[in-house]
Amino acid sequence: MFRILIISAAASALLFGGAPAAGAHPHSGTARPGAPGTTGLHHPAGKDDSVAQLPFTDREFLRASAFDDEPRPLQDAAIALARAQCEYLDKSGNTAANRTYLAEESRPFVEYPYLFLQAAVGSYCPRHSAGH
Repeated sequence: MFRILIISAAASALLFGGAPAAGAHPHSGTARPGAPGTTGLHHPAGKDDSVAQLPFTDREFLRASAFDDEPRPLQDAAIALARAQCEYLDKSGNTAANRTYLAEESRPFVEYPYLFLQAAVGSYCPRHSAGH
C-alpha cells in the first residue's frame, strides 16, 4: 500500500510541478515480488483478473515496464506515473535532459526507471520516441 501511495505521489508531483520525495524508497533492501531472483509464480495477466479488462495500451505498458506481475492498485499507480511522464514531456519538451530527469526522479519508485520511461513513451506518447 505504501508503494502505491509513493508512486501516486510521484505522478501527482509530475503533473503539478512539485518534486517527489526522493528519500522514500518503498522497497529498499527488499526484493519486489515477481522481480528477478525472487520466488513466486508468474501471472501474465497480473495478480488481479481485472487486468484483462484494461485497454490494450495499458496491458502492453505493464508488460513492457515489468509491472505485469504487480497487484492491480500498484499497476494503476504505475500507469498514472507513466501518463504523467508523457504529460511532462509534452509540456517541458522531449529533450535528453528532460528524459534523464524523469528517469532519475522515478528511481525511488520503480526498479528500472529508464525501462519504465521507455515503456511509458512507447505506450502513451510514441510521438516522443527517438524516431519522431
